[in-house]
Amino acid sequence: MKSPIIALLAVTLSLGACASLIQTASISEAYKHYQREQYDRTLELITQAENAEAMSDETKAELTYLKAMTYEGLGDGETANTLYEYLAQEHSNSQYGYMAIKKLNGN
Repeated sequence: MKSPIIALLAVTLSLGACASLIQTASISEAYKHYQREQYDRTLELITQAENAEAMSDETKAELTYLKAMTYEGLGDGETANTLYEYLAQEHSNSQYGYMAIKKLNGN
């Protein structure tokens, strides 16, 4: 009886580790594509990272900030500002909230 429980636990832990690796890889690739100004692909990778697993508040703020910068790159300042405002309100104590406030203030 213990064998199926142990096997299920092992599979669950493995899936969690895979999701974490997928998220980390997606974030890394998103930054690379952003630097190459491949904004559509950047947004795809951000979405992939967001869907990989539950995120920490810091990771959510990071992805939101990268998404805002990407929309800026696409010329969609309205969406970018909405995301910066969200960061300024909901993540004001993080580095991304601070950077968003600077962006909103034109610095």
